[in-house]
Amino acid sequence: MKPKSSAISCRIKIHTIDLNFQNVPEAIASFLIETPKGLILVETGPESCRENLLEGMRTLGFSHDEVEGVFVTHIHLDHAGGAGWWAEQGKQVFVHPKGARHLIDPSRLEESARMIYKDRFDTLWGALRPAPEDKVTTVEDNETVSVAGLDIRALETPGHAFHHHAFAIGDVVLTGDSAGARLPGFDYISVTSAPPQFDLEHTLASIDRLASESFRELYLTHFGKIENAAEHLSDYRNAVELNAEFVRARLAEGMDSESLHVAYEAFNLEQAFRLQVPHHDWGRYQTVNGTAMCADGIRLYWEKKQS
Repeated sequence: MKPKSSAISCRIKIHTIDLNFQNVPEAIASFLIETPKGLILVETGPESCRENLLEGMRTLGFSHDEVEGVFVTHIHLDHAGGAGWWAEQGKQVFVHPKGARHLIDPSRLEESARMIYKDRFDTLWGALRPAPEDKVTTVEDNETVSVAGLDIRALETPGHAFHHHAFAIGDVVLTGDSAGARLPGFDYISVTSAPPQFDLEHTLASIDRLASESFRELYLTHFGKIENAAEHLSDYRNAVELNAEFVRARLAEGMDSESLHVAYEAFNLEQAFRLQVPHHDWGRYQTVNGTAMCADGIRLYWEKKQS
């Protein structure tokens, strides 16, 4: 798929590159920011998609050598699995302080992921490469970093993960997983509540923080540009509260985790179909943000809350 581009000022362009994860279109995006002084990459995607990313860059007429800096919103493999390779190429990688050590030594991250994905790990994510320590730079909340002549401000946005940043450029923000997952052309927003760090209060606070900044546009890693930022954030806040309450109520009824997987998918299917998501596109949403995984994240949150 041809990368999509958007000019956010007369000086820069944001190119959305579809990584075609698992041959599913518009599941995971990387964003290539073009400035008069060079390129900036936000989100490397998984290592398994590196060739797709490089091909997307070539389609735009660019080489990876032109990239001046790399930013990852958090260290989950669909966002930063390829970061080690970019650091090996001499690119500075900017990340939340709590995520840096896992880029430098990804062994624990890989071990836990292999326990989950087993023999599917390599196909899904590819081999993780350690990033040279001197090529990993931590960024604090509200800190502004200047790369290729562009000021990028980090916004701490926990809830999906405690090591999560959104990156603001003027009145535009690249949200990672802090604003949900929404496929282009649809109004349904999938709640990004993967375990083990999903936290309801932090998620709502992060949404409120993004809303308070009055951004004009959002760029979601899953997937692409949202032009009406305020409306999307309001809708996402409602979706988070609705789905969290659904899981709380089922747990109060004594529902076990396997039954919850079925019930949560059915609940979200109803929401999606009401918003006219065709059945064949539901499978794409499941690839992006599976409901069983998200049900587990919300369940664990409530169980910790009640323990």
